Amino acid sequence: MKTLSRISLIIFLTAVVYSVSGQDAKSSLDRLYSKYSDIPNYSVSVNYVAENEAMGFRNEQSGGLAVVGEKYKLTYGPNETWMSDGKAEYLGTKEEDHSELLIFCPGENFESPINHGKLFVFYGSGVDASMEGDMIKVVPKDGSYKYAKIDASGNTIRKIVVLDEFNMSHIYTFSGFSTNTDDVEFTIDASDYADTIDERQGCK
Repeated sequence: MKTLSRISLIIFLTAVVYSVSGQDAKSSLDRLYSKYSDIPNYSVSVNYVAENEAMGFRNEQSGGLAVVGEKYKLTYGPNETWMSDGKAEYLGTKEEDHSELLIFCPGENFESPINHGKLFVFYGSGVDASMEGDMIKVVPKDGSYKYAKIDASGNTIRKIVVLDEFNMSHIYTFSGFSTNTDDVEFTIDASDYADTIDERQGCK
């Protein structure tokens, strides 16, 4: 009976810990969502790392993200641009031997596990949340990615780590958050690319 009582106590305490963790995570997410959803226009510096340890793959880039309402533009140097002008989404890449522009319907650019225009508010609904150390862990109910971890110390999002369905970690570290987006142009010139592939169906 003593052993059974100990097991029951452990199960009870574990359930309490998970419940408190979930409540803390949910309240933290609510505060973050309230803060960032009230900032429709912003720009921020982004350090991005794509990493899969099992495959020995790691790629790091630095750039800048600007969001104005439903529009966004993320650039990594002069050779990679992710953009939405509100009517379509674009991914332009330039390499030494090839350049390509992909065009998608809004919200259908699945090359990234999270829409770049929603990086600071993607957790607003459709997720389960818990605390993992100092980070908030969110698991999407639709399975669009495995999980994301949000470092939001001081009520400011500093880092987001997303694990996609292929076990690739997408690590976004932010700095220099600003509401100044006056100089951003949400345009991309298809003539700058050797190939244009239009993936849109029914949204042109």
